[in-house]
Amino acid sequence: MSAAAPLRLILAMLGLVNLGFAADGPTPVSLLKQVATYSEQPNLGEAFTVKDWTLPMGRMTFTMTSGTVAPMVSAGRTLGFHFKGKGSFRYRSDEPLERAALASNYKKNIGGINTKAILSEEKGQQVLTVELKSFTLWQEGLILALPSGTPAETPSDSFTKDSAFFKRDGLGDRSHDFAAHLANTPSRGLARAEITGVDSPFIYTLDQGGSQREQLWSVAGPYRPAVYDGLRRVLLSDQPIGWTWKAPLSPLLNLTAVDIDMKASLGGADLKVTETLVAGDEGLAVISLNLYNIVDPTYKLGIYKVSKVVDEEGHSLPFHHRHDTILVQLDRPHPAGEPFKLTFEYGGAILLRPGGDSYWELGVEPWFPQPDMDGQAYTVHAVIQTPREDVPVAPGKTIRRSQSDSGNLLEVRIDKPVQFFSMFAGAYTFTEEVKDGLTIRVAAYGNQGGGMQQRLIGIAQQTIGFYEDLFEKFPFEEFNIIQVNSFGFGQAPPGMMIITNEAFNGKMDELSSLFTKGINQRFAHEIAHQYWGHLVKMATPEEQWITESFANYASALAMRSMKNQGSSAYEGMLSRWRNQASAYAGSGTIPFANRLQWIEDPRGSFLARTSLLYEKGALLLAALHKDMGDKAFALFMKSIIANFRWKAANTPSIEQIASMAGRKDFGPLFRDCYWGTQMPK
Repeated sequence: MSAAAPLRLILAMLGLVNLGFAADGPTPVSLLKQVATYSEQPNLGEAFTVKDWTLPMGRMTFTMTSGTVAPMVSAGRTLGFHFKGKGSFRYRSDEPLERAALASNYKKNIGGINTKAILSEEKGQQVLTVELKSFTLWQEGLILALPSGTPAETPSDSFTKDSAFFKRDGLGDRSHDFAAHLANTPSRGLARAEITGVDSPFIYTLDQGGSQREQLWSVAGPYRPAVYDGLRRVLLSDQPIGWTWKAPLSPLLNLTAVDIDMKASLGGADLKVTETLVAGDEGLAVISLNLYNIVDPTYKLGIYKVSKVVDEEGHSLPFHHRHDTILVQLDRPHPAGEPFKLTFEYGGAILLRPGGDSYWELGVEPWFPQPDMDGQAYTVHAVIQTPREDVPVAPGKTIRRSQSDSGNLLEVRIDKPVQFFSMFAGAYTFTEEVKDGLTIRVAAYGNQGGGMQQRLIGIAQQTIGFYEDLFEKFPFEEFNIIQVNSFGFGQAPPGMMIITNEAFNGKMDELSSLFTKGINQRFAHEIAHQYWGHLVKMATPEEQWITESFANYASALAMRSMKNQGSSAYEGMLSRWRNQASAYAGSGTIPFANRLQWIEDPRGSFLARTSLLYEKGALLLAALHKDMGDKAFALFMKSIIANFRWKAANTPSIEQIASMAGRKDFGPLFRDCYWGTQMPK
């Protein structure tokens, strides 16, 4: 190509005009072909030189001071270009809510004396400037201007090296992103830049279609490079396009019902899962669901194999399963609001037994296909068959339970919309009691209960009774308390509490004391999740305080009500929370606590996240309680439940309810202490 080639030809060759499908254009090619196109390394076309070329894109600006550009071409399609040379990028964050988290992750992960990545302030915005050696831009649907140049040597070595690096595990799945985009929103823009900085790599994405977000990630090396070379991404910035964090988009896909037929062996399982799904705002031709590929990639354990996906008429549908995500190409685009059913058949040696113990867990992870959290509110019917040695435990109303020489059978049903359905099976023995229509069942592991089962039932009954007075009737008819052979944590799937050994032997280890002061509060916190987490849900990780802060503060109120606990226990908890949260308040805000990821200080980022989500948020509720008084605060909590029963709540609505219940504008408190970094007083 000569320097005199027409500009339009250069633009077309580089794929930087809108060459994708128009909204009413031809039907996208098959899912599998699209995935293959963006998975394989494309060829490079004729290269040309560039000098002082500036390429703006959203809040990102690439500057190529000098170097070589070559288009990426695959089967006659141009997918983007590769640049090698001397350059930089300038990324602007104009989102004030992410200010603290961005500064914290920069300082902990990429800032330093000799770094070429500089975070600065310009006119009230944060600007990250990075020197780079090369980058590859993949794009569809964007209109970008390029200069012409003189022919140059194709940068094949640089392109091959960068392609291999950014194809490694842990960096997202480029091919899935582009395949779904081309099927669902082809007239909108999608770009992904894979950047080799002078100091460290970065990934930038601009999605004007599905997620409508602009994101920047830094890339860190493997956690255990000797055994697994998967890389790690750290989210530096995530900025909405056309919406705000205070008014998020509605989900693209909703899961409303799950029917599970599971046949387990001692080492594996076969599952047939039928799901009722509903498209969100736009009709979808390809859907994306989270489903494990492999539970433990380091040691290649827990490999899921999907054999087929069929629609309601029994037609097999094309699918692609990789990187813990499954894409399914539907027989036709489904309009918004129209339910449809899919059945997934899969299995394998997926029942991992932690530490070689005699139980397995299918927990809150994606062991069955599910959309992102904001699209999860589903009823459940499950039939579980296990060998005789593995006694099954699952939440919901028990329809039937039997045991024979051939094995166990458990059938359960949950008729309210939930998230995080989980199940266990193993060497469990049951102690249960029915009181006032509520069955509380303790599943002790391996005869390690130590005679605590009846006492735990009593603690649960007392705590539930307190919450029924404070909130409303317990949300489930049965409540399972399941022992796991570990220390220092608890979890609360719907109608279930997963609790570690110290609940059964009365001991408390150092790690567990970070969360709780005694078994009673641990119990109270996890039981509170049945209200704050299930009866009232969180839609996104940015709203996790609705589960953790509310459950933590509810547990403090429960402790205050208990005999021999009283106000001293309550005040002690608040004092401890204040000390811990104050140490990390400047690191981030409550809604963005989950963004804190410090590669060289994982314990520090764990403590920072915990302090914000569990403790600072609970202190905000304590401040509201103190200001409102008991009667108005009880009205506040009950009103949240009344407005969001079995639905996802949101913080702007909670703020509004607080102001109505307390007859005072609490906007400044939320602005400074929830959306901001100040501590509640």
